[in-house]
Amino acid sequence: MSIWDTVNSILAPLLLFMLIWQAYILIFNKGVPNIRTAPAIRRRIIEILQKEYKVHSEKNDKKFKIIDIGCGNGLFTREIAKALPEAEVIGLEWSKAAIEQAKIKSKAQKLTNTHYIRTDFYDYDLKDIDAAVMYLTIYDMGRMGEKLKKELKRNALVTCNRFKLSAGWEPEECLEIKTLYPHQKQLHIYRQKNFHS
Repeated sequence: MSIWDTVNSILAPLLLFMLIWQAYILIFNKGVPNIRTAPAIRRRIIEILQKEYKVHSEKNDKKFKIIDIGCGNGLFTREIAKALPEAEVIGLEWSKAAIEQAKIKSKAQKLTNTHYIRTDFYDYDLKDIDAAVMYLTIYDMGRMGEKLKKELKRNALVTCNRFKLSAGWEPEECLEIKTLYPHQKQLHIYRQKNFHS
């Protein structure tokens, strides 16, 4: 067997897998892959949300609402809900299978402050949201930036794993976080304050 036969025997199945994976993403997830946020980044976001909740609860009596845009099977949504039991945590996801799994796991863990909604992210009204967390593709950051800019209330917090928001957003802070995930090292933190009152 030649070296080229060996290479082809490895590359052909890999290419087939990649094509099937891309087809799955396009058909069932509207082109958005379901990739889990690194544990170290999830922990840091939760710390940020806890501080934000504390400030919020000192200033008003409305329930603190957090949205997980592209929640997949809801793992991070549930972690947030456990860390902030007084907050309302909403997971948005397009995949029907993922959202059903999220609901089942949330019910099994007896979480009463989580809600999962199967919807296109861009159809959901964000006007009552106090904090948004997301790990979307680089291709979504412009359109999502426009939506957040238009709908989020003043001082709402936004965290973005890996990719920066565009559409005029400037981060308050960009954090380098040590993770075991080579493609996830940066967390970008924003505040809705520059676009409307």
